[in-house]
Amino acid sequence: MHSKQLHYFITTVQKGSIAAAARALDIAQPAISQQIASLEREVKATLLERSFSGVNLTPAGKVFYKHAEKIADEIDNVKLAMEAFHPAQHKKIKIGMLPSIGNVLSLPLLTEITKNHKHVKVEISTGPSYTINDWLESKQVDIALTYQQAIEPRFMNLTPLIQEELHLVFTASPAYSQYAELREKSFIKFWEISELPLLSPGNKDALGQLIADYEKATGVSLKHDLAYSGQLMTGLRQVMQGEGVMILPTSAIFHLRESGLVSTLKITQPEMHRTVLAATNKQVKLTQDIGHIIDVIRQVVAQENTLNHWCGTLEFASSTFIAQSA
Repeated sequence: MHSKQLHYFITTVQKGSIAAAARALDIAQPAISQQIASLEREVKATLLERSFSGVNLTPAGKVFYKHAEKIADEIDNVKLAMEAFHPAQHKKIKIGMLPSIGNVLSLPLLTEITKNHKHVKVEISTGPSYTINDWLESKQVDIALTYQQAIEPRFMNLTPLIQEELHLVFTASPAYSQYAELREKSFIKFWEISELPLLSPGNKDALGQLIADYEKATGVSLKHDLAYSGQLMTGLRQVMQGEGVMILPTSAIFHLRESGLVSTLKITQPEMHRTVLAATNKQVKLTQDIGHIIDVIRQVVAQENTLNHWCGTLEFASSTFIAQSA
């Protein structure tokens, strides 16, 4: 029995299926199946009942799961304790964030770490909100930068960063006359967006959920007819080619706006905004290094806000808080 087997088993139980665990761990399903089968042979008991709908714990599996969680926690504690005996080594902190956040934070954050925090090495991964959540829950990242709509109170501790503004993004090219009227505006009302072809993610994504919430609250239905890959950069290429508009925070497009490739309008009546938070896993001890990096992230967020790269209101006054279950 080894830690990888326990990790795969625990993640499979938490996710409810081997397929979901494979997505969360970013590995092939057969690898998980083989490790769990090997574990069952070693303990001489069937731990999971498998079906087309997923997996369920057997009576033996329920007992084993309780012990497995304790063992996995102790392994993590031992690793943390041993780090104190290797002061010369760089402490690696893994951060997961959405592409829009990564666009504004990754480079200045890495620059700040390299210049002034040489004892820490930061590794950044980007993905959609649901993938970021999976990474944090399965302990593949130490910090997740996510949105209020995507938080999971059952396993997240949260630190608010910024309440970002959402803007309408459209091509700046005069070649697309259908957007000429937009270029004359200084802001746009939410209901006016209903007259425009919108590129938007589905409701599985945090941004898609937010847009749906605003549609429900206002009674305004937006046009979601355009084919959209779900990839931010691909969507922005469509925007620049005049194929449609997007609703995004300025963090996602400030570089394109400064280059004159896209234009933006603040959305009003109602204003659209969402809170960005730094999340850590409740089951993992918050080390001094992780706390330090969250402070550095706050510093860089404030810097980008001052530069108008990330428009919104800083949420630092709220300090660190723990999300409460509904």
